[in-house]
Amino acid sequence: MTDEPQSARERAPGGAGPAAIEASRLPKGGLLGALLWPFRLVKGLYAWVLSWAESRYGVAALALISFAEASFFPIPPDPLLLALCFGKRRRSLYFGAVCTAASVLGGIAGWYIGYALFENVAVPLIERMGWAASWFGTPGSGVDTSSPIRAGGVEFYSDGLFYKVKQKFDENAFWAYFSAALTPIPYKVFTIAGGVFEVSFTALVTGSIAGRGTRMMGVALLAYFFGDRIKPFIERYFEWLTVAFCLLALAGFLVVKYMF
Repeated sequence: MTDEPQSARERAPGGAGPAAIEASRLPKGGLLGALLWPFRLVKGLYAWVLSWAESRYGVAALALISFAEASFFPIPPDPLLLALCFGKRRRSLYFGAVCTAASVLGGIAGWYIGYALFENVAVPLIERMGWAASWFGTPGSGVDTSSPIRAGGVEFYSDGLFYKVKQKFDENAFWAYFSAALTPIPYKVFTIAGGVFEVSFTALVTGSIAGRGTRMMGVALLAYFFGDRIKPFIERYFEWLTVAFCLLALAGFLVVKYMF
């Protein structure tokens, strides 16, 4: 298996690098265009993430984005990981290992934010972003409002994300972390909530290594063994795949909120 020389612009999904992403092919007019405008906004952030694949600092960017996504950054590192793997397929496993390690360290940072900085740092930010009702819940809703959970200087009600995550931690902390690390379920909510509720640090580390390792190394292995087959598909449908990924991320939040 050999790597053919490729220009930086060819390495990024989309065939022509971030410029191809910015030149959107998503519909702009009519009802469909109106429905898709949020994804065009997110697309710009994806373009910025992927631009690092064209830089000699691509591995460092992969590590930083993987770290940040585990605690606060909204865009997952998977697209950049794929771009780097497609560019240098022989180093795919190395890229996957970097992504996994940085993501686990980011999860630890998220846990520390919840444990030590939640009331003074995280809560004001969550409130400023308008997420307080969704994350913390609201008094007078749900079936367990008479006994909210109090931690980190905040009361959590039964209709909020943190309350539901706490229930999953009580059932099995390892599997809660593993599921969030592996799937589109919002991993950062679990890492921060784990610190707030002082959930087992060992469960955080082991569950995160297992979940993120399976996910990131799985992406790297797919690129290593099947890159020639899947790259044309990703290049052709990258923007629609971006929309699908955004919908999966949104679905992850909805799963936590309504199905847990």
